[in-house]
Amino acid sequence: MSSVLPAFEDSEEFDEYKRICKFERLVEVERECNPVLSSASKAKLGIEKLYDIVRGLSFQNGDWVQQASGGAPLMPFDSSDMPMNATGSGPLLKLASFWVMGMNFSYSSENAIVVCGLLSIGITRNRTLPYTPNTWYPQFHKIPGYSVLTIAFEGLYVESESNKGQGLMCMLGTSISPFSEGFVDFSTWPLNHGCKNNLLPPVKDDRIMLVLQYPQSFTLTSRAILGEMRSLNKRSDPKFFDDIGIVSHFSYDSRYQFVSKEIVSKAWNSTLYQDDLTDRSINVYQGNHFCRVLRNFASEKFDIVVENCNISSICMNLGPFVLDEKVGSKDGILHKLRLMMTDVRCVLGDNISKLGGAKVSAFFRVVSPLEDVYTSGARTGISGLTISAEGTWDPSNGQLCMIGCVGLESDLNKCSSRLSLVIPVSLSITQRSILTGTITNIQGTDSFSPLLFQKKVRPFDLWNKYYDYTWSYLSYKYSKIELANDFFMRSKKFNIRTLVNNFIFKYPSIEDADNLTLLSSLSSKLSFHVNALPDCNHEDKLPKTLVSLELLTFGKLFGRYWSELTRHHNQELNSENHGNFASTDVKLPLNISAHLTLSGDYYGHISKLYLEGLYDQNAGKMYLIGCRDIHSERYVYENLNLESKMDCLMEVMVEYSSETTRWLINPTAKVSISSMRNAEDPLYFRPIRLNTFLIPFTDNSKEVKFRQDFEEILRVLLLLGSVSCLLSQSWYMKKKANVIPFISLLMLTIQVLVYGFPLIMNTTILIKWSEYHYRSRFPYNETNKMLDIIKKSLLLALFVLALRLCWKVSKSRQNTQYLPPADYRPREIRVFLATWIIHMFGFLVILVTQEMKIDKRASATANFDSPDWETMMQEYWNLVQDWFLLPQIMGNLVWQVQVKPLSKVYYIGFTILRFLLRAYDYLRDPVFDPYMHQNETSSSPEFFWRFEKIVITMIMLFLALIIHVQQSGCSICKFK
Repeated sequence: MSSVLPAFEDSEEFDEYKRICKFERLVEVERECNPVLSSASKAKLGIEKLYDIVRGLSFQNGDWVQQASGGAPLMPFDSSDMPMNATGSGPLLKLASFWVMGMNFSYSSENAIVVCGLLSIGITRNRTLPYTPNTWYPQFHKIPGYSVLTIAFEGLYVESESNKGQGLMCMLGTSISPFSEGFVDFSTWPLNHGCKNNLLPPVKDDRIMLVLQYPQSFTLTSRAILGEMRSLNKRSDPKFFDDIGIVSHFSYDSRYQFVSKEIVSKAWNSTLYQDDLTDRSINVYQGNHFCRVLRNFASEKFDIVVENCNISSICMNLGPFVLDEKVGSKDGILHKLRLMMTDVRCVLGDNISKLGGAKVSAFFRVVSPLEDVYTSGARTGISGLTISAEGTWDPSNGQLCMIGCVGLESDLNKCSSRLSLVIPVSLSITQRSILTGTITNIQGTDSFSPLLFQKKVRPFDLWNKYYDYTWSYLSYKYSKIELANDFFMRSKKFNIRTLVNNFIFKYPSIEDADNLTLLSSLSSKLSFHVNALPDCNHEDKLPKTLVSLELLTFGKLFGRYWSELTRHHNQELNSENHGNFASTDVKLPLNISAHLTLSGDYYGHISKLYLEGLYDQNAGKMYLIGCRDIHSERYVYENLNLESKMDCLMEVMVEYSSETTRWLINPTAKVSISSMRNAEDPLYFRPIRLNTFLIPFTDNSKEVKFRQDFEEILRVLLLLGSVSCLLSQSWYMKKKANVIPFISLLMLTIQVLVYGFPLIMNTTILIKWSEYHYRSRFPYNETNKMLDIIKKSLLLALFVLALRLCWKVSKSRQNTQYLPPADYRPREIRVFLATWIIHMFGFLVILVTQEMKIDKRASATANFDSPDWETMMQEYWNLVQDWFLLPQIMGNLVWQVQVKPLSKVYYIGFTILRFLLRAYDYLRDPVFDPYMHQNETSSSPEFFWRFEKIVITMIMLFLALIIHVQQSGCSICKFK
């Protein structure tokens, strides 16, 4: 009689189980495992606890090591997933998972259980093994960065009477040899194999023994599952591999047994944390409340700080943790490692106090900064980089004190590590940790340096990952409002320009400072995470940096406000913490605290700033005092006016663009950071000024629609102005018929094409819609349709007027062809050639400048697309329209005109219209989509840079000036 675990009884792979768990090797198991099992005095196993026993035998993602003295590795590993000399690749992990798949009740023994299971053992790069078996049969799977061998085992489980009820399981396994010729590497199958290729069958290996030892109970010092896997083949056999050691702690489903109060009491020290981290209101953490908060920090990475490190030999270690040679030999690695807390078990009551306490067990692991947080949280291996800890939470002083055992230490008398944790209930500018802990020596000796670990707050996490902790317990204490107010008064300028600016422009603000919903909305608007460039006047040729500003508190608001999360808690700051501006009158400055981060090596000295100050709603400016952590020990012990090992002598100003002009100019911000220290101070730094790229806001449809309507009206007005200019020239030609032959036909032909192309091809008129690299559509209403009809009507009128002017000039020249040769007759061919040569030269100049800009743009923007020929021709056609007077200038020079061919209204009017078009195009920013916009496309996708647009406009104005000089009869150089 055999049985599968209930979890797999209804599985689709039940047939696979019956095929694998045949229990046909029991005789062989008894023979091979007899030396192992005979050493244990077997206890009787009752049928009632069989399922409990079997469930506790499985484990996932434990560690394994191989003694490679014989040079016979277990499996190959393909490291081609990482390029040569790559950094930040993540660590290689050797992981093992074991699952019990079933048991056989027909085996006639009262003190042994016949068990069938699967072992997955592999080498991965920053990746865990699956939580459930991917396959129910032996196989070897290898892809770049991932090698896993699956082995099917069956064997016997017994428990010892003499060795504290320790469990022992010996099994024989079957798999395939990873080094056999029949193994298929699926990553290279398409290259090396085809449908016609026949592979040899994989080499079977059924000479594998696995021995696992289980402690009788799951406690502080007995939580390790130890295993050994070895090959029973001869060393000369290709399937042989060196012995494998496996270690893991019990799974989370296992029942943990807490130790006695006498043992845990050694970890208590009432002198710890007698500072501003604790608070009289800390007793809000009672029983279940504390457990709920503590579980929020499970599988979180904590920053590690080595304190009071004066002895070099001690500083080479990381507190009580035992670093291997590869880790310990790397310079500066201690400051890069992180600490993770997993397997958190918290229950009501404790062994010391009766009221509101809790018993806690946790597992701490030192992890690489490159290791993924989910990978680290899933690992269960035990080594010198892990601590098993147990202790109690005392709400009277707000501390969790635990005794810790490093690695596989099983003697409580040698567990000399004290872990003390505090979860603050208030934050400030110098206290932004939501969890702080220390690891010290219980004996007080100098065997290792005290270790500080902490979880610095990220505002985004507070109202997402830790929202329950935030809404229920956290508050904020302001301490720099007076300094920020002084900064505000010094920077505020009262003059006519300021008054006009405040009257015309509106900045992000709210009308009701008591409305938490409005405060939350404005807080989101003021936060940003975008790229920025240094102010070229101060820090030219510096690379761009990623700037992130996250608001923590804003006025009476802490974090963010969602009514469904705060229906039982108003979450307002206490009135005594509101500083000088506690009043909620409209447009008064609001208290603010925030977190500013700058990426890049150049800003490493101020990469993280904790801010506190005021926000001026009238001017859209933040006046903030900043603090930064000082990591160097030499600064800490010098008299440098530090606060809690932080430099708080910094002023930060953040300026936001006006909301009034958002339909025309995209929102940006300016960040200024300056030190208040003397230039001789070692902590002094030069002022930093950054201009951010576009800051996308949530909904810009209103601004986009306004711009769309504005540009439609602007097109109509420009077309009306163009009609006026052409009518003026037509009337001028009627009054002075003698000037008609000397009007350039090429100039008029350009205008005919300008109005004819949009009319025939139904393209955009005059103003091209400017947006980023996506295409969006906004529906037209009745007003837009009416304006569209007006535009096309005016366009048709302009086309007819320009065509009529061409006809008049052509007819007038036909009448002059019979004049005596002494009278000069205008010819267009020389004008065309001269204009063509100039435009060809201009087009070549633009080609060269565009090629020079392509490399620069491509290096700065990952998804930059170089302009195609169609785009270049369209842009140059716009330039030809700007320089429409060039043919007339050439004609005046070639024909040596002694008359005034053009009306002033005509050439000055059209120049003004083209100038208005260029000015508007210069001022406006491309429209963006807040849901698709990316930081990489924040730079303008315009064909011409702004400087180039200025040059084009200046040339256009210069051409109009030349026409004016020519028609004024001034002496100029003649074309020969």
